[in-house]
Amino acid sequence: MNGLIDKYLMIFNKISPDGEAGEEIEATTEEVAGALYCTTRNAKLVIRKLADEGLIRWQAGRGRGNASRIAFLAEKDDLLLQSAQRLSSKGEYKQAFELLHAHDARGDAQEKYVQWLNGHFGYSVDSTEGHDEIDTLRFPVYHPILNLDPAEIYCAFDAHMIRQLYDSLINYDYATNQVKPGLAHAWDINEDWTQFTLYLRKGVRFHHGREISTEDVKFSFERLKISRAMSWMVKDISEIELLGPRSLRIHLERPNHVFHRYLSSAGMSIVPRDLVGKDERFFCDRPVGTGPFRLKEWSEDRVELTSNKDYYMGRAHLDRVVIAFMPEGFTSPHSFANCMRLLYDDKASFDEPSPEWTVMEELNKGCLMLSWNLRKIGPHQSPTFRKAVHLLLNRRKMIEDIGGNRVYPARGYTPTEMTPLLDDVLDEQEAKRLLLESGYTGETITLSLYGSHEVDAEWLCRRLGEFGINMTVRKDSKSKIGNPALIASADCIIYEVVIARDEVCEVENYLQEGNFIRESLGVDALAWVQGQTEEALGCKSAEDRAAIFRRIEEKIREDHEVLFILHKKLGTLSHPTVKGVGLNYLGWMDFKDIWLDPSAPTGTQITTKL
Repeated sequence: MNGLIDKYLMIFNKISPDGEAGEEIEATTEEVAGALYCTTRNAKLVIRKLADEGLIRWQAGRGRGNASRIAFLAEKDDLLLQSAQRLSSKGEYKQAFELLHAHDARGDAQEKYVQWLNGHFGYSVDSTEGHDEIDTLRFPVYHPILNLDPAEIYCAFDAHMIRQLYDSLINYDYATNQVKPGLAHAWDINEDWTQFTLYLRKGVRFHHGREISTEDVKFSFERLKISRAMSWMVKDISEIELLGPRSLRIHLERPNHVFHRYLSSAGMSIVPRDLVGKDERFFCDRPVGTGPFRLKEWSEDRVELTSNKDYYMGRAHLDRVVIAFMPEGFTSPHSFANCMRLLYDDKASFDEPSPEWTVMEELNKGCLMLSWNLRKIGPHQSPTFRKAVHLLLNRRKMIEDIGGNRVYPARGYTPTEMTPLLDDVLDEQEAKRLLLESGYTGETITLSLYGSHEVDAEWLCRRLGEFGINMTVRKDSKSKIGNPALIASADCIIYEVVIARDEVCEVENYLQEGNFIRESLGVDALAWVQGQTEEALGCKSAEDRAAIFRRIEEKIREDHEVLFILHKKLGTLSHPTVKGVGLNYLGWMDFKDIWLDPSAPTGTQITTKL
């Protein structure tokens, strides 16, 4: 039926673009064929089907010179809206967006569709015949999931979703700065931090039913050794000694005083050796873990999770989570500000929320930044050129011009208590002098862009263009993050780094293959940074480690190898009847803790039939 509706709209828009439904006009099968880009024979078949469905009335011309007549019986906007709603109810959001984009030139149907989505998204109580009520959370995101394999994590959203499906041996509480039991209920660390002995819980099962064992742990970690994204976490493991089905000892080649923090990361989640070993590619598409949710469906339209009822740390309050992937440019997150749902938003700030909604905002523990590719020949090889760009940026004007959730100029990875008080670094006259000194003659600088920073990149191009610096934006697919060839071909990259786990994330910046910072540093600079990082891992004192990481940050800032641009806010907007909402260390809400207040006033729940 969807294909037939698409054909109806194609014919309507071609033959009677400004016409009204019910109006009878002259038409020929040749015109219909032209609208459909098909033969007249196929056009006649489509006309017959449309008439049978009651979408058109067709009166064939009789005799030479008598034209046929057609009447379009369905209003375009109404039909578009109904079709988009029907597709969305089946979870086929991408097709709904494409249908609206193709046929809704004025945007009227899209506006009505967004209003409908306000009711479609949210916390609802769904029901099926003969089954208990199902607490469901549906909400939109502007982040497609790139990967659900713990061995290949580059994005914070992927890491968050992996957290919903898998577990790690140890958990880390970022509020109290303490490690807590995960799949391992206890552990011992030797005096020089080169041996970690862990003891697994009994009775923890993967989603497919098998109990987890130390064999799975060993398999999971050895698998990381050949991973481009996560091999840095296991590179110092010299041996994994299995002491029994529920105890093991990890031997390191050198001391690492944050390795227990590695063990709490999403990248070191435990996977089932039987399923991954049997068909790794299938497992990557249909992952199985021990986490609070199971993956039911993952497509280009959405991801659907269902509760793991046997979860060893207590089952989630939600029975189901459905996340719809919104295409970029379809509509603003603000369009959904009144729907009964939670909204994660890293693009805009909630300036005027409805009084009954709860807004949680915090500074992103990271920043928007630009890395110069110092392994590629170009004007940016000159330190004076890089410093000139740094002095021209005018970060406060960028924040003022673009607005949204951009709040403070950045001096480093993470904001501090002093961040709101610091002045921007701006000196246009000195920058002009440095540009002349650098010998820059107008060469074009290629700025690579991944993800949702297009507005920021375009602003930078305009700003630098005012001073004669030619920059062009190349938008690369987010699915290609970590691709060495793409990184190597750009002069610079704009992206957002999230220091979600403090020093561990900084280690990742310098040791992870495919990481933008690591891959952009010059050969000598990288060798120095990696040496400093190894020295930090050997320090028992957290203060000593922090001092080394600050030294690294200061050097790459002073050499202008990276440009720290600005800090943003993260926010979650929730209805007061929805409880357990909070931002985790990745800036997302943990689905396991969300629940609906049963004393909520009538009308705050949406009940649907499946």
